[in-house]
Amino acid sequence: MSNSAAICEELNKKCHGRNGLCSGRHEGKRHGSCTGKTAKLAEQYSDVLCRCILKGISKELHDAGLCVDGEVGMMKPELRETEAKIQAYFKEVLVSDTEGAPSGKFKDSVTGQVLLDELVSAAQKLELQYFEDKAVWELRPHEECFRRTGKPPVTVKWVLTNKGDDSRPNYRARLVARQMRHAGTDSIFAPTPPLEGIRAVLSLAATQLPGEPELCRDPESEDRIQVLLLDISRAYFNAMTEEDTPTYVDLPKEHAQYGRAVALLRKHMYGTLRAADGWQEEYSCTLVEMGFKQGLASPCVFHHPGRGLVCAVHGDDFTVRGSKRQLDNFEKELSAKYEYKVGGRLGPGARDDKTGAILNRIVHWRAGGIEYEADPRQCEKVLAELDLEDAKTLATPGARPTSTQVAEDEPLEQNKHTLFRALAARCNYLASDRPDCQFGAKEVCRFMAKPTTLSYTSLKRLGRYLAGRRRLVYKYPFQRAEHLDVYSDTDWAGCPRTRKSTSGGCVMLGQHCLKSWSSTQPSISLSSGEAEFYGLVKASGVGLGFQALLADLGCTLPCRVWTDSSAAMGVVGRQGLGKLRHLDTHSLWVQQAARSGRIEVKKVRGDDNPADLFTKHLASKERSAWTCTLTRTGRVALAHASRRPAAA
Repeated sequence: MSNSAAICEELNKKCHGRNGLCSGRHEGKRHGSCTGKTAKLAEQYSDVLCRCILKGISKELHDAGLCVDGEVGMMKPELRETEAKIQAYFKEVLVSDTEGAPSGKFKDSVTGQVLLDELVSAAQKLELQYFEDKAVWELRPHEECFRRTGKPPVTVKWVLTNKGDDSRPNYRARLVARQMRHAGTDSIFAPTPPLEGIRAVLSLAATQLPGEPELCRDPESEDRIQVLLLDISRAYFNAMTEEDTPTYVDLPKEHAQYGRAVALLRKHMYGTLRAADGWQEEYSCTLVEMGFKQGLASPCVFHHPGRGLVCAVHGDDFTVRGSKRQLDNFEKELSAKYEYKVGGRLGPGARDDKTGAILNRIVHWRAGGIEYEADPRQCEKVLAELDLEDAKTLATPGARPTSTQVAEDEPLEQNKHTLFRALAARCNYLASDRPDCQFGAKEVCRFMAKPTTLSYTSLKRLGRYLAGRRRLVYKYPFQRAEHLDVYSDTDWAGCPRTRKSTSGGCVMLGQHCLKSWSSTQPSISLSSGEAEFYGLVKASGVGLGFQALLADLGCTLPCRVWTDSSAAMGVVGRQGLGKLRHLDTHSLWVQQAARSGRIEVKKVRGDDNPADLFTKHLASKERSAWTCTLTRTGRVALAHASRRPAAA
């Protein structure tokens, strides 16, 4: 009940409650009695109710003329008319500060916040001046574009962001092209290093390998080990375009020659198809000229044999490990060619940074080692979109559904499909840094094509788990390591719908967890031994791939693959199919790999196998054991933190 028509309109979403069943967003469910806990919850205004009331109030004030876009506070229309008259007669009198108010024309591309016109214009002018200083383009007539390409120029748009806050604004305006790949055109591949490449560089800063010079951790020495994190500014503007593939773009409206000319790109511009590949070729040539050797397994990792530097490049972000003396020389040579910002120079010295950031991951240098923290913003976004910031937390990210739940499962409402897919994709991205919820995220993502009510419930349960464990920190203590260890496990026929099995595992360098995975096997296994064998094949492939990655970083280590299945070890130890005629013969390469010594297959007790975490929903006690307790036993170097940062 309200005397505001706008508020009533916003709240005009009522449940008819026919036969005791809800007709609102919980359609089909029976209403509960408003007693006990339900009555107590009814005393509180939900976020949805408050949002509707505020929307109604805002609309009511705008309709009455008390609020105007671009002004702060309320003013009666009569006073606004008086203000206009005073301003007209007395030009020197400033009644209100509305001259610099935003018009609403410009908004932050990330948050949607209205930006000030004057600051946006200044940022756009700065960007266009940067284009001129860097000689990114040359102005050409329109007819040349059609003559050489047969197409109109590529359109452009402004991407506006405020890197600061309201009190200290830091506006960034980026002019990007909107070049799309059309059907029939060849795809362009630009290599990107796996995330474990960055973890490997951090791990090598804390690991003493056999045959390598002793790492110096003396805080006063010029040869002390450090980790350099840097970001190349406007990276694509450093890569030259190719003459045989010209790219023409429109000029923005803010340019003086807008409408009278087009721009021929001389250097790659953000948003063009070949920009990423051109930048990768540019920095690769630069590093090779500096004496680095480019990786074969991953062309985005490098090592310098003479200087002892190892480097992983992710887009325009460099992660480099080396001595202080050599990193000083590296920065000096790099600054002669590129502009960059240092995200941190971490090390044991008193003046060395102790905290840095790379790809929104936080890296800490501690007295006992290095810590790598997953991006905490992704977890916050998941909770915000699920409206679970203050929800009751759960100890596990998922639970195995019963046969009754599977039988009664129904397709999800169509209006929730977009939200489900967006959140499932975000959870999948988060899982690359969160081994504790990797299996749960994988199970949710299996329903991306056809979401169901049960999968949506599983997504919300995963959110409740994240609400209680919002942060995770990889701990990389200082250590010595002689082997690369890969742990494998399989849950046979664990899916109650398809009877498919799940393979999981992790890659360890000493006590450092560098990679983990959880994946559903494509075929149905007829026995647990067959499923374990396929899981062992997957782990062996991952291990050999990571061994090649370490070789690209200048490290040579033997690979050991651990499994708790005697049957799988038996299949690997023989030659050919034997009595298992139904096995896929393309998986038998692992027999030759073990026989030739490329990998060493070893047995681990089931209770001591950390890969168990990635194949099934474990009870709270078991999960805590693998993610917390095993940090102290030296198997899985992971440590949880809930709402507060983890202790060192």
